[in-house]
Amino acid sequence: MTERPAQAEIHSLMAEASAAYARHELRRAAELATRALQLMPEMPEALHLLGLCLLESGDAGRAVMLLRHASRLKPSDAMLLHHLGIASQDVGDVPGALTALTRAAVLDPSQAEVRLNLGVVSENGGDLAGAEQAYRDALKLAPRNADAAAYLSSVLEQRNSLEEAGAWSDVALAAEPRQPVANLTRAQLDLRSGRLAEAVARLQELLADPSLSPRNRAVAAGRLGTAHDRLGDAAAAWQQFAAAKQALQAATTTQPEGTYGQAAAARVQRHAGALWQGPPAASGPTPAFLVGFPRSGTTLLDQILSGHPGIAVLEERDTLQDLLQAAVLDDSAMARFLSLDAAGLDPYRRAYWERVAQFMPDRPRDAVFVDKMPLNSMHMPLIHRLFPEARFIFALRDPRDVVLSCFMQSFDLNEAMRHFLSLEETVRYYAAVMSVGAEAMQRLGGQVHRIRYEDVVADTEGQARGLLEFLGLAWDPRVMDFQDTARGKRINTPSYSQVVEPIYTRAKERWRRYEPQLAPVLPALAPFVGRFGYQR
Repeated sequence: MTERPAQAEIHSLMAEASAAYARHELRRAAELATRALQLMPEMPEALHLLGLCLLESGDAGRAVMLLRHASRLKPSDAMLLHHLGIASQDVGDVPGALTALTRAAVLDPSQAEVRLNLGVVSENGGDLAGAEQAYRDALKLAPRNADAAAYLSSVLEQRNSLEEAGAWSDVALAAEPRQPVANLTRAQLDLRSGRLAEAVARLQELLADPSLSPRNRAVAAGRLGTAHDRLGDAAAAWQQFAAAKQALQAATTTQPEGTYGQAAAARVQRHAGALWQGPPAASGPTPAFLVGFPRSGTTLLDQILSGHPGIAVLEERDTLQDLLQAAVLDDSAMARFLSLDAAGLDPYRRAYWERVAQFMPDRPRDAVFVDKMPLNSMHMPLIHRLFPEARFIFALRDPRDVVLSCFMQSFDLNEAMRHFLSLEETVRYYAAVMSVGAEAMQRLGGQVHRIRYEDVVADTEGQARGLLEFLGLAWDPRVMDFQDTARGKRINTPSYSQVVEPIYTRAKERWRRYEPQLAPVLPALAPFVGRFGYQR
């Protein structure tokens, strides 16, 4: 029995399209798959192939639509779900990517690549434990997979499992000596153990590779800068920090204003007078907020607080997004927010606690809840309006050291961290955020506990006692075991490697070694230096 003419033509088109795709002739493959779809619009194989062509051509948005449609038509196709997961990751849909990749792993447990990509998505979503397990699963299937070993090594280093991190980086480098993540991790391990010359040599060799991605180049340059800083060569260190920012700029794309952008801070400041006037009464539980500015010691305070059995700290999650999305993105939204009475604010309070429960389902209800998000300092007037009895722990540090430290970091880019791509923009952002925070501290008086990083370094126990007294809690010596506390936690900040060390003073007044490089922005920081009680 012969095939009908249409079916034969479809088969011919798909065979030719697959061959073109294998030769990486994406336009030709897409044209042929499109012709097949004109003959059979609900053909999952043609949708799948066209989606892959779009994905590899850089159109991940359309690729997701096609692959999602194909997966509905053919829900048991593991490779299709694998590709849907990759495309979903490319458009920033982490939950969708996790769902697709998890389903693909169940349908075909033999594919190491699926587990590897599941690990990548989990890590990008902040789930280091999930990423670690996925990488381990990939390595069970492919023990010499250099990428899986390298990524596992990186995750283990971030989780402060240094010995095993070193072992897996060795596995990765044995399989692929130029694997960039393995080399970056090995260099970080060298930095952490004081093998500075070894770190410098490895990072310089890595940076000499022209094929290194912008993100890995930024990390490598930042770590090389840190090595030079530790060696006392400020000029060489600054050169690398600047190179890291340049690499990050090459990787950044324009995004719309977000709730933690500089424009949002300016809008809060512009409406501050109205925001502070008579916040409506509120009932129900009241959180405490740990705020400040990035690189001001909030992670160290987090670990100190987390050692107390009567405190539950949530680290840097978007608990306030419902409120902020409704209030700070334009002036008309702010006007609507200001018109809300106590009843009108209740849905935002409920949404806040629902998010807290989602992020911290096992939170003890009798513990003092501390919401740690440093940049919420720019939203203190809104938070006070939502929770009039809320207390704030405000972390301060010499503004010059804060700005320098932000410039030294190769942050993952998001709506806030994009402000750290140049020294001048970092200072403008600091001024916008801390102007709101400084006024809030003055207005809220006893509801705010100011705590300086330099004082914590000088007298950790004394400052911890004052902090617990502010929160109405008795002294507990376990708060001084913050290094052990940090080792047992997922720390989602660049300080993960520092808070497991004993208290050190090398970061105090570090700015003085970089005074020539900081000179252009010091006048803009001077008002904050004086306002926060630091010597000029």
